[in-house]
Parts: sequence; structure tokens; C-alpha cells
Amino acid sequence: METRLTRKDFAFIGGCVLIAAVSLAVGVHYFYQAFPEASIDFRVTRDEAKEQAVDFIAARGFELADYRHSAIFRYDNDTKTFLERELGLEGATQVIGDPVQLWRWSNRWVRELEKEEFQATVTTSGELVSFSHLIGEEAPGASLEEAEARRLAEAFLTAELGRDLAALEFVEVRTQERPNRIDHTFNWKLRDFAVGDAHYRFYVRLQGDQIGGFGEYLKIPEAWERDYADLRSHNETTGLVAATLLLLTILAMLVSFFIGVRARDIRWKTAAIFGAIAAILTLLAQLNNLPLTAFDYDTTDTYGSFLTGQLLNSLFAAAGQGILIFFLTAAAEPLYRRYYANQIQIGGQFTPAGLRTKRFLLGTILGLAMTPAFLAYQVLFYITAEQFGAWGPAYIPYSEMVNTYIPWIMVLLIGFMPAVSEEFISRAFSIPFLHKYLKFRWVA
Repeated sequence: METRLTRKDFAFIGGCVLIAAVSLAVGVHYFYQAFPEASIDFRVTRDEAKEQAVDFIAARGFELADYRHSAIFRYDNDTKTFLERELGLEGATQVIGDPVQLWRWSNRWVRELEKEEFQATVTTSGELVSFSHLIGEEAPGASLEEAEARRLAEAFLTAELGRDLAALEFVEVRTQERPNRIDHTFNWKLRDFAVGDAHYRFYVRLQGDQIGGFGEYLKIPEAWERDYADLRSHNETTGLVAATLLLLTILAMLVSFFIGVRARDIRWKTAAIFGAIAAILTLLAQLNNLPLTAFDYDTTDTYGSFLTGQLLNSLFAAAGQGILIFFLTAAAEPLYRRYYANQIQIGGQFTPAGLRTKRFLLGTILGLAMTPAFLAYQVLFYITAEQFGAWGPAYIPYSEMVNTYIPWIMVLLIGFMPAVSEEFISRAFSIPFLHKYLKFRWVA
């Protein structure tokens, strides 16, 4: 019902604007202090990295014309976490890029139903930092002695990669006897560089007398990995408690759903609309991630079968999310409708009549004001928690930005799903449900 705004309404709107302005100022000013982002210098594009990798592989005498290419931006999250945990974001930033090469364009060339493939990685600053040529176990090759193989590896390390052996300390060699050749992998570590007990490693792998791969990485101590896993286990315990409470809520919603079905009190159309939106957004997000999944294509299957499998997985994921939101809507809407009889109903909020109501206008303004308010709350919460020893790794926003066709598809999905599921589970259902058994609404 359309009604005029009163002085009280204008005061409410003014209060919302004030809250939004103050919250936005606080949130923007302290955002990066609470949620630091690692800055990455993309001096080399994906296509430029591919060209550099192709040139290196071609120089070694290999032709890639018949191979299927895929490329993604990625990084070693364990290395990133270790450096930030041990050195802080500022300290980690100083060693990332020199000597630790973290941000990388990974390229892969494969042929379906064949073992042989090529991989090459170029950093975002344009340095070739890894190469791998996968061949079969039975592939023929030379059977070199360790000393001769090491001379070849060191020659490649200095002449091809420009490494100074004086700056490296030899660590170990691993030898594998294949049916028709002997493979050697030589490892060095960088002198005069260590983060705690972690060292920066370089390796060269020989397949017979041919270079089969090389790379560099930060060797993280196993003791640190165990300690960090123990730290994470505390978070997982907290998550388990929350998951248990959520499960109990879902069971209560399931009972309420069947009661609504028997009473013919389910608004099927409303539930179907919300479920369909969730399914469509999930399907689009799944298809949008195809460049990421294509990089991990298993060559033991045909590429057509792989794409078919990805499509089926996307459809199943979309159906699952759609059914979930359909159920949450169907279970919560009847209880919400009865408990909030004087409010705009869920199914009527987005109709032309619902959009013209004063309640919808004021509710929308309040919702928009609460967005920066929640941002400010989270920022202040994390800054305060940091003073008591809490810690979190820096956020990397580039994976979806550079690896997907349409980056904003995922933004729509992760905005819609939590908004609908949390609103229906924790408010539309849980508050009226608990209020029936508790005396005070604020307790519910």
C-alpha cells in the first residue's frame, strides 16, 4: 500500500545516510589494515608468457602445433602463507620476486590419450622459472653415471638459466632407474638466504641425457607445517560446532517443510523462483570456471569426454544448489508469513505493488546503509582481533579476475547464495521458530 513519507520516515532516512557515511569512511580507511591484499605486478600478460614458454620449448627442438594449450595464473599458497606468517605482509613482499618467485603464469600443452605433455611457467614479471617434459616410463634414453649427469645439469643451470653456481649449495640427488634409461634429479639451495629453517631450492631433472625439467621453490620445514596444521585444527573445531548447530536448524526446517506440505501451506512458485535463480547462477559460475578445470584435464580420457563430464558436473552442482535454496525458501516462507503477518511477504516483495510500498523503500534504504555498517564492523573486528594475536593471510583477488571468462559471475553467486540462505535460515525461520519456545523475542 502506497503511503506518504512522514517526518519520522525522513529522520530515519537521514539516520541511515549518516550511519552509511560514517561506516563507509571507517571501512575504506582501515580496510587494507584489516584485510591486506598482496600487490602483484603483471608486467607480462598471459599471451606474452605463453610466447616466452613456446620459444623456450621450441629452442629445445619440440613442436607444439598439435598440442592443446591451457594457461592459468596461480601461486603456491603454502609458500605465501609461510612467508606472511613468519615475516608479516611487508616482510613477505620484500622477498617475493627476489628471490622467491611466487606469482606465475602456468602453461600446459597436452594431447588427448597420450602421456607426453609439456609444462612451462613464467612469472608475472617475465622470468621462466619452471619447465617439465612428461614422458612414459618405457621411453628410451641414456643411462648416465651421476657425475656425468651432474655436469650436464650444472651446465644447463649456468648456461641456459644464468644461475651462478657459487651462489648455490648442492643439497642432494635422486636417481631413478627406468626400464630403458636412468633419470637424475639434482637439488641446490640458495646460499645466504633462509626464512627460519626454510630454504629456496633449485632443481634440474635429467631424463637420460636430456633435460626433462627444472624449477625453483621454497622448501618449507615439516615442523612448521605440523604446527600450522595444529593451528588450523582449532579453527576447524570451531567450524564443527557451528556446523552442528546448522544441522539442527536444517532438521527443524525439514520437519517444518513436511508440516507445510501436509497443510498445503507451501508457496511453491516463490520457492521455485528462488531455486531457479540459484541454479542459473551456479551453472553460469561453473561454466565460467572452465579455464581452471581445463588446465587439470586428465589426458587418459578424450577431451570431448572431459568437457561432457564438466558439463554434467556443472548441471548437478546447479541442480543441487537450486534444490537447496528451493527447500530453504519453502521451509522458511510459511513461518515467516505467519509470524510477520504485518510485513510484506517474501513472494510479494518484488512485485510491482510491493516495490511501490513505503516499507519496501525504507527497508531497501536500511539494507543499503547496513552494507557499509557491516563492512566497518568487520574491519574493526579484525583489527581488534589482531591485537589479541589473531592472524589471517593476505587476500589474493586475481584468481577469478584473470582466470575466468566473466569475473563478475562469481560475484553475483557469492552475493546471492549467502544472502538468501542466511536470511532464510537464521532470520526468516530461526527467529519465529525459537520464539515459539522462548519467552522473549530478543533471546530468539
